[in-house]
Amino acid sequence: MKTKQEILKMSKEEMVEYRDSLKTMGDNCDYCNYCYYCNNCYNCKNCYDCKNCYDCKNCDNCNDCNFCYYCNNCYNCNNCYDCYDCYDCYMCSNIGRQQYMICNVQFTKEEYEKKMEELKQTPLK
Repeated sequence: MKTKQEILKMSKEEMVEYRDSLKTMGDNCDYCNYCYYCNNCYNCKNCYDCKNCYDCKNCDNCNDCNFCYYCNNCYNCNNCYDCYDCYDCYMCSNIGRQQYMICNVQFTKEEYEKKMEELKQTPLK
């Protein structure tokens, strides 16, 4: 982060370049805006310390998540909203400290994996 004195010495062009550098501070992130300390993310916005995420918004410390919004500390979650400390969840919202959930319903690991494999084979209409 630049100091006040450094900002005062910058031209308008330098300020625009600096502002654009602040939009993403991470490694190997493409089409991300206002993402900080993220790695290998694509098309994310307002995320912090996320890894291997796709199209996530307002998430913190998520890994291997896709289409998640307002999630924190989640791993391998897809299409989730406002979840925290969740692992292997799909199409869930407003849950915390859960694993192997689909649409907020608990499954065993085997049931979850079977259903997820089935969903991968079925095209969305």
